[in-house]
Amino acid sequence: MWWTSLALLLAISVVVDLRSGPRAALGAGVLLSFLFPSWIVNNIYGTPIDLRVATALILLIWRLFDPREQICWWFNAGDWAIFVMFFVSVASDTCQDGFSISHFVLAFGTWSLPYIAGRLTIETVQDWRWMTGLFVVVALIFAVSSVAEATTHVNPTKKVFGNRPKDRAPQMMIRNGLKRAEGPTRHPIWFGMLQCLLLPWTLVAAARGLRGDGPLWWSITPICSVCGVLATMSRGPALAALAIPYFLCLFFWPNARRYLVGAGIAAVCAGFLFQPHLRYGLEYWDNSRYSTQAGKQIDVDGEKHQWTAMSHRWLVFSAYRRAISNAGLLGYGNTRTADFPFNVPLGPDAVQATSVFWTIDDEYLIILLRFGWFGLAAFAAICLTSMWHILQQSQFCDAKERLAPLAIAAALPAVMCVFLVEWMPSDYGFLFLWLCGAANGIRMTTATQAPSRFAQRSHRTIKKVHGESIATL
Repeated sequence: MWWTSLALLLAISVVVDLRSGPRAALGAGVLLSFLFPSWIVNNIYGTPIDLRVATALILLIWRLFDPREQICWWFNAGDWAIFVMFFVSVASDTCQDGFSISHFVLAFGTWSLPYIAGRLTIETVQDWRWMTGLFVVVALIFAVSSVAEATTHVNPTKKVFGNRPKDRAPQMMIRNGLKRAEGPTRHPIWFGMLQCLLLPWTLVAAARGLRGDGPLWWSITPICSVCGVLATMSRGPALAALAIPYFLCLFFWPNARRYLVGAGIAAVCAGFLFQPHLRYGLEYWDNSRYSTQAGKQIDVDGEKHQWTAMSHRWLVFSAYRRAISNAGLLGYGNTRTADFPFNVPLGPDAVQATSVFWTIDDEYLIILLRFGWFGLAAFAAICLTSMWHILQQSQFCDAKERLAPLAIAAALPAVMCVFLVEWMPSDYGFLFLWLCGAANGIRMTTATQAPSRFAQRSHRTIKKVHGESIATL
């Protein structure tokens, strides 16, 4: 099944390449790979490789050596941040397990590959326009399948490819009478986050449809996408789906910024003020009061706490307090933090606590434990520099084209907020890092031509443009 799926993705990419060039083929192949289950992997020389990694790697090599299009690369802050993240990952694993080439392979596949794939797919505003139609199709497929799965209790992906590995998550998760849609991912939360990362494209498509720059039916795609997110019955993705339009308005309307910032601060203050009611409402939504663990008393730091799906998101910091204090600059490495609970120093009470809430639903805490303070700083730099770069570049776009880069910029802080209460597996983390690369790849242009099929033969030059070093390969 893995080889058949990969062959199909590459065949589609060849067709796209013949019509629109290697840049478009790279973007189409990577995006369409998300339609296939994330649990389909193939062990190559002892290394498990999923379809996203395989597709991106093959098409990236294709893109690098294709003579029809030049590759223009000017190093910016985001590129240096991903380089530091790669170096920290290798250094952390080397300190824990000794030197091995596999450390470089793991760091490249996890961090560099999705970033570079996005970086070399989106180079102009026109690339955003070309990719919008494809993103809309994928978003609608996800939305329809998500709603259908929630109402019929049947996952179309599992019907075709078989059940996913259980991995402590039951195959059937019911919430308020609806099945939590999982789609091609291994958990409903991750399916919801995957759809949230597609939401900015549907917002751009809706704007284009309303102004006659695209099919009129595009105008309803954001509603469909939000319905798909809600069908996962997950709070984190719902929060992200709400935050993305907020940040988009914040970036798009400078004159209303002070009022929007005030409204955001008021909402946060109200959340703290009415915290008990908010917690009750969120726990009522996910039925955690009826969980098999609900009401269980756990000891953390000598104090008894009642477990709920909400409470463990902050109790986990107390449980891993000793591990946090001993993480150092490079953390405990990938091997010791590959599976939950992490193989890190814990107090006697924390061992019992982590057996109850075995996951760590905080990506920043996971990065800190895995890669230390250097890794946490590098990860934050990737997110923030990507947002900063695309916001800067959006100022040079025509007014009607500014919505696309601003929508992607809005998705980054929205997902960063969700990282406080969720962790980032490759199911949607690959697309998040792809968007970070795409945000750093866009150039100051609104060229109207499609991705060129007849670019000059590649060559290597070094130029100075606006005081920046640009390498044309």
